[in-house]
Amino acid sequence: MTPHAADPPQPGTPTEVARPDRITMTTGARPHTEFGHDDVDAEAELVVLRTADHKHWDGLLMRPRADVDGRAGTLAIIVHGSLGNYMGGVPRRLAFELAHQGYPALSINTRMANFGVVYGGGLFDATPLDMAAALDFAREIGFQRVVLVGYSLGASIVTHYQALEHPPEVVGLCTLAHPWSLPESMRARWTRLRAQPSYTEMARMALRAGVDRDGADDVVVVHRGAGPSDAPFDAEAWSLRCWWQCRGPESRNPVSVDRIRDVGVPVALIQAGDDPVLPGGDGEALAEAAASAGLDVHLEHVPGADHTFWGKVPDVADRAVAWMDSLPKDGPAAVPAHRPASGTARLVTIRGEDGSLHDGVLEHDDAATLARAAETGRRTAIIHLHGNQGNLSVGALRFLRRPIARLGLPVLTLDTRIGNVSQLFGTAVLEDVLDDVRAATAWVAGEGYDHVLVSGYSLGATAAMYCAAHELPLPVVGVAGLGTAWSLPESSRARMDRCGSAPSYDELVELCRPYADAPPEDDISLVIHRMYLPDDAPHAAGVYTARTWWHSRGPDSEAAKAHLQIGRIEAPVLLVQGTEDIIVDPGDAERLAASAREAGHGDVTVRMVEGAGHDFGDHDATFAAIRDWLLATA
Repeated sequence: MTPHAADPPQPGTPTEVARPDRITMTTGARPHTEFGHDDVDAEAELVVLRTADHKHWDGLLMRPRADVDGRAGTLAIIVHGSLGNYMGGVPRRLAFELAHQGYPALSINTRMANFGVVYGGGLFDATPLDMAAALDFAREIGFQRVVLVGYSLGASIVTHYQALEHPPEVVGLCTLAHPWSLPESMRARWTRLRAQPSYTEMARMALRAGVDRDGADDVVVVHRGAGPSDAPFDAEAWSLRCWWQCRGPESRNPVSVDRIRDVGVPVALIQAGDDPVLPGGDGEALAEAAASAGLDVHLEHVPGADHTFWGKVPDVADRAVAWMDSLPKDGPAAVPAHRPASGTARLVTIRGEDGSLHDGVLEHDDAATLARAAETGRRTAIIHLHGNQGNLSVGALRFLRRPIARLGLPVLTLDTRIGNVSQLFGTAVLEDVLDDVRAATAWVAGEGYDHVLVSGYSLGATAAMYCAAHELPLPVVGVAGLGTAWSLPESSRARMDRCGSAPSYDELVELCRPYADAPPEDDISLVIHRMYLPDDAPHAAGVYTARTWWHSRGPDSEAAKAHLQIGRIEAPVLLVQGTEDIIVDPGDAERLAASAREAGHGDVTVRMVEGAGHDFGDHDATFAAIRDWLLATA
């Protein structure tokens, strides 16, 4: 068994690090879950789940390298909490721990992951489609026994799904920090924290908008929704429709005390012993409801654990494993045939000089890399940066990774500190990405590469220009930007004027300027309607803090102005632009090229992708636009 966090450290056992802020915990890695370091006795693989309504969600499959005590035939499907995702927080550490103890684990995203509940897509009532996709994947790879595991919000998701569908493969339901009712849990927390708007006011806003009748939707920032201060990191941001479905007073599906009666399988309730989010008897209420329906129920509390189980996830895993071991079996569980992880994609975690952790996926083709090194006399790796609110698998044009790697150019797609929900809660400062890229460059140097090419998409393209204009630990042979704005501030101003944003660009400048250098605790949250599209729906809005908006869109943000950086880059530059882009002016590529040439840069190439929008949906044409340049440059 894995030692509990509270046990005296054993030789070679790492101790827990200090607890970081809430947003770092939500979006970042947990201690002792570094890919390529802490997963040596397990295989980690990124997978994609496809839903019946044509959504694609990411997942992390952790498989033990050996069958320990007959456990390898039972798959744990793990679902994240609020604002969480498949690679962050409790699900991340739990997937590692279960795999270490012999149980394969599939940690999945749902439509409520990350900022799904902010921009209108995170609808609780549609999550059974996400769970069904995970079960389909489990069947596809050969699992006949599944335990559903949910953390916090995820506990409500798995309970609702199991009560609704009863898949034959599911043999147990294990929940962590499980609220007896999501609506009542939020009502109590917002009342205790004196949230603004209050729970009652939020319900009135939703009803006035008509979200119960398919009416309009809106984005609302709830101050003190998650913590006691007025700082953005203690706020919550919601689409009214998403809030109504999973937290509204009339929502029934997320009331687990009712749904748990119908799950039809043994239940384990692992609650935090010192939970400030769920201070009442949630576990007891759920256990009583399940027992009244004749279910086999196991309830226990983890002493000293808060709602995040910080420092206690190994303890939680021990308890979950003991309960999973006790589940009845009709003979030995069939272990699916070995399914080796992708031989071309390697998950890694890179540590910055400040101790920050950044996940990445290195796509490589070793034979092609060796052949190219023999041809060119150097080993070049590409460091690629995601776009706005992206990460290594979202907004990173991940379809390009494999074909580029087959050219003999490994691609490291990197999570940066401006990814995920960081801009919503005050931690996304564009200039700081330079530290992340320097750490990534040092990492590839340690892997034996001697040159880098820096590339990026959208906001990541702007960041790539900024980083390449500064010194990196390896020589830079080229810079590629896909969907690069001439200037993020000017591009934002033009688009916001065109869309009729509220507040306007000029109003935001005056509002945000005083917060440019403010500490995160003094920052303020913003909802900018019609920032991206001339539409009042949440998906057209921007949610920022004053500080994060200023550092990426403010008129004084030099790091966000690619035209000021491109002339300082000594390496060849490629600018790829879609002719139908409505986010970045298609003419920006030629403007940037002209600016670079005026500054004395003689090697700037522009490639237009006919008919492509900002997302570069024509994959083949996009790859064709960069292929020959990469071969000639890198």
